[in-house]
Amino acid sequence: MEAFDGMSIKCVNCGGVMYADQKSASYQCPYCGSSVPWSEDNYYRPQSVIFRHKPVEVVEGLLKLGNVEIAKTLPTVFQHGLDKNYRLLSVEEKLSLWDSTTTAAFAGSFKVRFTCPSCGAEVVGDSTQNIFACPSCGNKIGVCAALKPGAYKKEYVMGVGAENLPGKAIPFSITLEAAQSAARELVHTYPEFFSGQDMEQRIAQNMTAVYLPFSLADLSLKVNVKCDKGEFMTYQEIVDWACPATTLYDVRLLDYLDPWDFGEVTAFDPAFAEGVFRVAAVANNISVVDVLDYLLAERIPLDIQNTFHLPTVKIINYARDLRKHKSSTILLPVYYLDKRQSDEDRGVQVRLAVNGQTGKAAAVSLQIRTDSNSLLSDVAGGIVGRFDKEAYCTVMPQTHQHMSAESTIRMKPLTIRKVKKPFLHEVLPFDKAVEKHGFAKLLFWK
Repeated sequence: MEAFDGMSIKCVNCGGVMYADQKSASYQCPYCGSSVPWSEDNYYRPQSVIFRHKPVEVVEGLLKLGNVEIAKTLPTVFQHGLDKNYRLLSVEEKLSLWDSTTTAAFAGSFKVRFTCPSCGAEVVGDSTQNIFACPSCGNKIGVCAALKPGAYKKEYVMGVGAENLPGKAIPFSITLEAAQSAARELVHTYPEFFSGQDMEQRIAQNMTAVYLPFSLADLSLKVNVKCDKGEFMTYQEIVDWACPATTLYDVRLLDYLDPWDFGEVTAFDPAFAEGVFRVAAVANNISVVDVLDYLLAERIPLDIQNTFHLPTVKIINYARDLRKHKSSTILLPVYYLDKRQSDEDRGVQVRLAVNGQTGKAAAVSLQIRTDSNSLLSDVAGGIVGRFDKEAYCTVMPQTHQHMSAESTIRMKPLTIRKVKKPFLHEVLPFDKAVEKHGFAKLLFWK
């Protein structure tokens, strides 16, 4: 048994176990109510998120959409951090390309075993942990040298530059066991989606907790669409949309984890976070706009297909308006299951993620060599879709969760038509919005 330089986190008043609380940046005693701050200074007072919502202007019952007037075509080629070959790599493989320090740090991690100072039971954990929990008495034991503001080892922060680590986060609300249950529910709901993937073993052994950086914004979209019925125009908004700020994890999969409740954002220091987890810094090789266009290239067609029950659509062009919130880069809690290490660049890769706040589960299947011949149906309150050679499935938690006023709202596309200047549009039913023409089908299938 290895020697361990740690201390038991006990209440000085009653001797009970104290728990690290990110919201108050302190240790809290649930037995007597005592509170011990992590730091006596203002270290844990990051600037709050300033939400900059701007409602759509309505003029005589018409939508004024001047902010989404300038249209462009959907991108087809993306830079290296978002291209197909990069996406097929695992998190570890991506890290090895541009963050060898973190790769070496995790490669050198090991299991830690020591005796609980309270009850004498064996405590087992990972060398990357700062706070351990005794499985017998529940006592919290912290690494003495690590329980200081800003003391989290920089080599454990994924991404070049630990200075890019946000000081705000939404803490994990569900346990690893609950996340594994959500993942199993997703697998049981869509068994064909996960065929041949050894999901039970993967979920039990390989799911990891990670804090990932996101940037918050409001997004407005106007899209010109072609289908076999003709051409039409749609408008939609996403309020408090979370845009991934790292490419280490599959950003298209992460985009299916909302809604998020940003009323629970709090100060965060990984030095005081419990359990085994990873944390990623904001990437310096990608911009929010690049990620946005990459996500929209996949998401827009699927949203329109699912909303209007169309077999397929073609996006002619689109216009977007991104209204970033101020001081809005934060860490969000995600349980992540990467591809199998045995999966190569051909065949099928499946990745799965669970929202660590709500328990929503999502998965992506990358059909590398062959494409699926069919779409899976919408069941169990989730969605399934396919775009080119990738497919998605999601399942919401069965229990309803109340969301605060600042949470993600993803509006379904509305069919609209421009009727007046300047920039005025009316909302119409789908059948009336479609501009039919004699050669609609021929033009669509060109």
